[in-house]
Amino acid sequence: MRALILVLLILLAPSALAADITLRMMTRRDGQHEYYHRLLADALRAQGHTVTLLASPELPATRRNRMLETGELNVHWLLRSKQRDGMYLQVPVDLTKGLIGQRLLLIPRGTAGRFAAVNNLADFQALQLRAGMGKDWFDVRIWQANQLPVLEQPGDWQLLYRMVSTADRQINYLPRGALEIVSEQQAHPELEIEPRLVLIYDRDFVFYVSRTDPQLQKTITEALRAAKASGLQQRLMDQYFREQLQPLQLPKRLSIQLTVPDDL
Repeated sequence: MRALILVLLILLAPSALAADITLRMMTRRDGQHEYYHRLLADALRAQGHTVTLLASPELPATRRNRMLETGELNVHWLLRSKQRDGMYLQVPVDLTKGLIGQRLLLIPRGTAGRFAAVNNLADFQALQLRAGMGKDWFDVRIWQANQLPVLEQPGDWQLLYRMVSTADRQINYLPRGALEIVSEQQAHPELEIEPRLVLIYDRDFVFYVSRTDPQLQKTITEALRAAKASGLQQRLMDQYFREQLQPLQLPKRLSIQLTVPDDL
């Protein structure tokens, strides 16, 4: 009888622990939120949870961060950093298998020739070309640590597309993740993807949870670890990104490793 009761408890445990979960997450105008929303919702549902996703429109980074601190947003995907680990609750599961840390260059059409002689970081530094980035982006510190010029755009970072494409440009290129750059180039045909290089640093996106909801961190961690083990995460990455990755030919590109400062 005791053995039967134990078996029943084990069988009933997932449903007994299942919860009604409300996710308050930001969207992006370019649709790049879709994989992260789908991964999180599907992973939680696979564990038996009922999920309601309340989507907010895209926000400037400073306002998004403030809302994540207060709990108005309760989860968001960000590049992992020590500063963010102190501000929010980290879910220790990489979301892109390092692909977001492989940065390619979105450049004005017809300017690829200026990168043709780059074979290492020193060559790239010698060009003294200026990257465009949003205010306080993680990549700003990476570029500065590697002695690469950068201009930070406050407010709406998507103004950078227009800034890099104008004749009297303040910036020469936009470094974008391998999972982002194809769709962004398609949306901005006046730009092209530099064909030879990939700049790499060892970081990935993780989910951060508002400190107002510590139980949610534990629940998401369990769900994402299960999604990784079951192959759910890989299937969704293939579904959302395989077609975008193929034309980039990442294994054939010249890799330039970037240093990540110790305090990041």
